[in-house]
Amino acid sequence: MTTEVLVTGADTDLGRAVAAGFRDAGHNVVISGARRDELEIAAKELDLAYVVCDSTDPASLAEARTRFPHHLDTIVNVPAPRQPAGDPRTYSLAQRSAAWHEALDATVLAPVLTLQTIGDHLRSGGAIISVVPAHVQDGSVPAAVKAALSDWTAGQAEHFGTRGITINVVAAGRTVEPGYDGLSAPQPTVAAEIARLAIFLSSPSARHITGQTLHVSNGVPAHFG
Repeated sequence: MTTEVLVTGADTDLGRAVAAGFRDAGHNVVISGARRDELEIAAKELDLAYVVCDSTDPASLAEARTRFPHHLDTIVNVPAPRQPAGDPRTYSLAQRSAAWHEALDATVLAPVLTLQTIGDHLRSGGAIISVVPAHVQDGSVPAAVKAALSDWTAGQAEHFGTRGITINVVAAGRTVEPGYDGLSAPQPTVAAEIARLAIFLSSPSARHITGQTLHVSNGVPAHFG
């Protein structure tokens, strides 16, 4: 069944891969991102409509609201962080603060603001998927941000469930680490795994899954101890 899909963060390699996955599966896809040049290249390569918008900026989202599709079945939030410069081990207080704010804004604040802006564009029976693109180490900034996103998502499940909309997180698992070869040969890329799981979560077969954080691990046992 063809659905209307918005993929944010399509000015990144992962965002483009997710958008391509939905397009290749026969869905109508619109992409968005803050970096115009990269977004226009992606839109041209994939032959998709696009909206230039910074999902971490309330003013940018408010200005772009009317340019998003008015009816959507799926929103996929792909973070597009700006990497702080320097070695984290030598960060000043200001650099440490900037790194935390950047990670939180890209991964958590962007989905929150996006859904407040265009959540009412989602049809009943729709799906919201937010992505954590890299396996994170315990105690790291990304680990804290992932925990925040997972907790917020779980809390939103009841709210969106009243409209028949599911909301989940897709996160990269241990497959991204060396030495975890999984069961597939040849192994798909992490981006391909994330795209396939996002497509499944948007399908009628996944209507019973909501408020969850699911890991793509290429057959690797889910052991994170």
